[in-house]
Amino acid sequence: MNKIFSELIFRERPWMWKIALVLILMAGFAIRMYDLTDLPLDFSPTRQLFSALKARGMYYQYVTDAPDWQRDRAIALGGVGTFEPPVIETLVSQTYRLTGEHLWIARIYSSLFWVLGGLALFLLIRDLTSYGPAIIGTLFYLFVPFGVIASRSFQPDPLMTALIVFTWWALFRWQNKHTWKRAILAGLFGGLAIFVKNTSIFLVIGGFAGVILGIVGLKRALRDIQVWGIGILFVLPTAIFMLSGAGGLSGSLQGYFALQFFPEMWIDPAFYFRWDYTISYIAGFSATLVAGLSVFLTEPKRERPLLAGLWLGYLLFGLVFSYAFYTHYYYQLPFIPLVALSLAPALHLFLKRFVEKSPGIFPRLVLAAVILGGTAVQAWSARDSLASASYRHEEAFWAEIGNVLGHDASVIGLTQDYGYRLAYWGWQSSSAWYTSADINVRYMAGQDDADIAEKFAQDIAGKQFFLVTMFGEFDNQPVIKDYLYSHYPVYAETDEYLIFDLNHPLEGQP
Repeated sequence: MNKIFSELIFRERPWMWKIALVLILMAGFAIRMYDLTDLPLDFSPTRQLFSALKARGMYYQYVTDAPDWQRDRAIALGGVGTFEPPVIETLVSQTYRLTGEHLWIARIYSSLFWVLGGLALFLLIRDLTSYGPAIIGTLFYLFVPFGVIASRSFQPDPLMTALIVFTWWALFRWQNKHTWKRAILAGLFGGLAIFVKNTSIFLVIGGFAGVILGIVGLKRALRDIQVWGIGILFVLPTAIFMLSGAGGLSGSLQGYFALQFFPEMWIDPAFYFRWDYTISYIAGFSATLVAGLSVFLTEPKRERPLLAGLWLGYLLFGLVFSYAFYTHYYYQLPFIPLVALSLAPALHLFLKRFVEKSPGIFPRLVLAAVILGGTAVQAWSARDSLASASYRHEEAFWAEIGNVLGHDASVIGLTQDYGYRLAYWGWQSSSAWYTSADINVRYMAGQDDADIAEKFAQDIAGKQFFLVTMFGEFDNQPVIKDYLYSHYPVYAETDEYLIFDLNHPLEGQP
């Protein structure tokens, strides 16, 4: 006699699900190891090199066999400002002490954290619905092409996202059975997620608020000591870090947030079209649409509150970080598990209907082949993106520029990644002049042409060299280009870089 749910067959054989899950997690980790040793310029290179410089600076505090100038420069360059505790950087730098400095070590850690998040997602979807949707949701999470590439990057977001998913899982377990053990677990996971990167607060608090308002009830929650305990654990690690002064975050965060929060964008239709394009690129428009509507297929008093809270938290996240939400794609990494989780109710109903209408082994084999085939296509697409470009030549290029400048010069430049490539491989610190995008966002923040011109004059004062490696950006700023050519001689020039000598103005120039 056929079972109503195909999942029930496997429920009687839990070892089959365990084997399938292990194989999926291993495959998800393996695809992220492709082209492991290439330089970290394939995704958000500015943010990755930021962490790379910081990790190297930490590591060189323990290096005793390097030249003094190199050790001092590594420590100085690693002192770049921070917006969150250097958790991943500390972990990588301590590993360097055992292995030597290899940037690909960070890829292993980030990939491992993301895959562990897949385990938490599987457990959550299984508890929310059943095993079948849990497997499919985990496949989506691990093999969506954007996620494959972004989740192995050297930055806190992969770890943060994994901790967010563990927080959701712990909150769902706590809502079903109020025990101190589950409350503490939810609080610790949420607190660690916020500590690793504070933007996670939207999806941590969103899920918590959904559970509180939809399951516990506000009046009861205000009297529930476990609710207060979870809330305290959410904020405690970050509060201790900030109050200790270890990060020196307040001033830098204020300036950072000033260039992120643009409420006037909320009434601009273009903002929402850009948002739609972004999420379609991240997770696929169809998957996102089904995931959003799938929330209404859930049980109102068991499943829906958590999912509704997460979606509202995500929407609030996008409104607060309206500019960065479509310019910094790594902000969207937590959206991948949100879509994977939200697809579960629709997948559960589909599998139920599928087995009812198509009993027997053959339809199930066809379904399995379609799912695995689709996953393979996604994995190959990610692999193809990684194989399409190699960045290994960049190391020698920036080392050459560092040698030309002399490593201890005072430099300002219009270069890739705000000078971080020059800093990492050229061992040369530099100030970064604005790109066109930087100038535009400052216009949005209320600055004008006079402010930009004054800023340029201030920035080049006392500098020895102006370095250009972004010739397109240089051409897009004709005022700056003409000023440099008319006031300063060219110190060095190739097809790939241009250096102006700011120490020796042309005759007749101040």
